[in-house]
Amino acid sequence: MQGDLALGDVGSLIKVDLTAGSGHIEGRLFTVDPESGAVVMVTGRDRTFYIPRCSITAVAILEKPPPGNLNEIDELYFPWTVEKLESGDWGEVKKKLQAFFVSHRMPIEELGEDGLTIAGCVTLQPPFRTCSSANDIILARVQKLLDSFHEGS
Repeated sequence: MQGDLALGDVGSLIKVDLTAGSGHIEGRLFTVDPESGAVVMVTGRDRTFYIPRCSITAVAILEKPPPGNLNEIDELYFPWTVEKLESGDWGEVKKKLQAFFVSHRMPIEELGEDGLTIAGCVTLQPPFRTCSSANDIILARVQKLLDSFHEGS
């Protein structure tokens, strides 16, 4: 397959060419399995595709997502996964998260008005349930800590 995708490409607008003259599919990358290379993408409000690597001949990234776009994708396609809070409520959650990561000796900085950067490479935006990074090792560690934060609150 040409143009391998990584977890850091999640949220990108992509075009996937399929095998055997089956055409192509365009949509937002929801996730990619780092072991099998399978792709899950969304093309509309009710259209989700699982594409095994063996069915993909080429992948092109048409547009990278703007920062914070992952939460917009979750809200649009998977609204039951997104907490609805007033904008003022994010500040309290953000403060608790900062204290939590500092207590676990993870460097944390504010990113813009609402976001956070952890360990210099992991970004976290409201609703502070999922994070993104090109570094899969640190991402897994931070996501595990983030999950334990939410289990304890």
